[in-house]
Amino acid sequence: MGNFDWKDKKNIFVIVMILAIGGLGFAFYEMYWLEFEAKKAKLEIELKEAEDDLAKINIQKNRIAELSLQLAKAENEFERLKEMFPEEEKVPLRLQDLYAVLRSSGVQIQKFNPEGRTTKEYYIENKYSIVVNSGYHMLGYLFSEIANFNYPTSITELRLNRYSGIASELEKAESHGWTPITISVSFKLTTYTSKKVAQ
Repeated sequence: MGNFDWKDKKNIFVIVMILAIGGLGFAFYEMYWLEFEAKKAKLEIELKEAEDDLAKINIQKNRIAELSLQLAKAENEFERLKEMFPEEEKVPLRLQDLYAVLRSSGVQIQKFNPEGRTTKEYYIENKYSIVVNSGYHMLGYLFSEIANFNYPTSITELRLNRYSGIASELEKAESHGWTPITISVSFKLTTYTSKKVAQ
């Protein structure tokens, strides 16, 4: 290869063209390629984050059936609790329940009076005053049946007195073989309703 002639215009033109192309290439590299690489790196990070999120979603997706079952159970439990603690006292249903256990236990109802409501912080007490004539075993059966109601109840102010017609009852029991009425019982039966919370 011979000496390079710096005075030849063609050689100078070639050098200028090489420098111009190199300059354009460097400018392109600075302006576009580095920005492209930065965007590419950013997109790769976003892709990795999206893949991680998708993996988490796929894990949770497998729990959909389990969560749906838990939700159904929770809804059933909520309905059961709403039935136990209704927002309104269901006096006819209470009377039906009580009448059914009174008949099955064999006690004689003398009085059943609703006695108003007492408001507590989270619930309302609904009180009923009840007087029955009964034998001891009948009374025990009555209370066990009340305890088995599908809503909470409590019995307070229980008073037992000798039944005024006990002599006659004992005579009939001996003659006919039935269980005699021996006591008069008064008590307060309390049921509970849910207190509506002010919105």
